Amino acid sequence: MKIVTLTYIGDLVANTHLLFLNDRDVVAFDLGQRNDSFKRYIENHNLNLKAIFITHGHFDHICGLRFISKDIPLYISNEDAILLTDPYKNCSSEGTHVIIDNPYIALNDLDIIKIDNVEIQVINTPFHSLGSVCYMINHEDLITGDTLFKSVIGRCDLPTSCARFIDESLKRLKDIYQKYGDMNVYPGHGENTTLKREVEKNFYMRNIK
Repeated sequence: MKIVTLTYIGDLVANTHLLFLNDRDVVAFDLGQRNDSFKRYIENHNLNLKAIFITHGHFDHICGLRFISKDIPLYISNEDAILLTDPYKNCSSEGTHVIIDNPYIALNDLDIIKIDNVEIQVINTPFHSLGSVCYMINHEDLITGDTLFKSVIGRCDLPTSCARFIDESLKRLKDIYQKYGDMNVYPGHGENTTLKREVEKNFYMRNIK
């Protein structure tokens, strides 16, 4: 099992993380592409996209869904599902209005989705958006979206942000570290990092109230 990070270069640099279940079957986390580049990547590498997981519903993480078959299972938190079709809440109302009408499967905190030999657990971490989640993969890797970056955390001044949940959300990630130890962290923007590094060096993680 490996994870490959694809970075979309545009107005906002966003990451798509591709989890390889084997040589051909993959699961994607967040699709922020404004064009069909991800679809072409899948086709050019002869990959089979089995599912898509969205960490939160902001436009720079869902744009690419417009180019993906609606038959592919799409997972998003129950709280952020409304952002798929609301340009104001997904922060696209002042530019290209992003509306995604793909069918989706709503997720709740601590849900576990099993795909082949991989377990993907939902960890609710609201504050960047009310439905922001992280995904823990086999207790080995953590997809954090815009909750946790290398050295910083996500902003909380957007339409559905809620700053009062910051410490509670970050504490859940710190608890994961204390229970399972270090793991790779794959954020929605910027460089990948490790949970150990962020617990020890990230100002926000070190200063949870």
